Amino acid sequence: MAYVLRHNPARYGLQPDRQGFVALEDFMHVAARRYPRVAPERLRQLIDAGGSERFEISGSRLRARYGHSIAVDPPGPPVAPPARLYHGTDASRADAILAEGLRPLDRRMVHVSPTAEDALSVARRRTERPVLLRIHAQEAQQHGVVFYCEGKVYLTAYIPPQFLQLEDAPQIE
Repeated sequence: MAYVLRHNPARYGLQPDRQGFVALEDFMHVAARRYPRVAPERLRQLIDAGGSERFEISGSRLRARYGHSIAVDPPGPPVAPPARLYHGTDASRADAILAEGLRPLDRRMVHVSPTAEDALSVARRRTERPVLLRIHAQEAQQHGVVFYCEGKVYLTAYIPPQFLQLEDAPQIE
């Protein structure tokens, strides 16, 4: 579901609007073709189970809230971030990020978390060697970095290196 909505809706005949919404009924038809053994009611449960953090249903439209590689408008107006935000990444990338800043890789925006635990949880899905970066978010905002908030995730286009600091990663089970 996330792949279709975030990265390749056109491949499945879906036409997202500027906010990334597609017609829910059209998406359900795509999902039914892709997963013919899954009942429509179960597909709807899976969308709902993604929670309001991952997906949004608005009337007869559906979208992934963040993580797009396709062109979508920012998710609402800029927000004032908390003093600190966090980003987890693979240890092999830390030096380059600290030197060049934090940029999106295969997405349109950088995803950062309000807690160290959330950031490490995300990083551990992708690497066995996570490191944690602390972002001096309010200071970055005062210097022109724009933040958006979508669910529990903050988004931004780029964070310059002077607002990043390597943290000791707490051990989280």
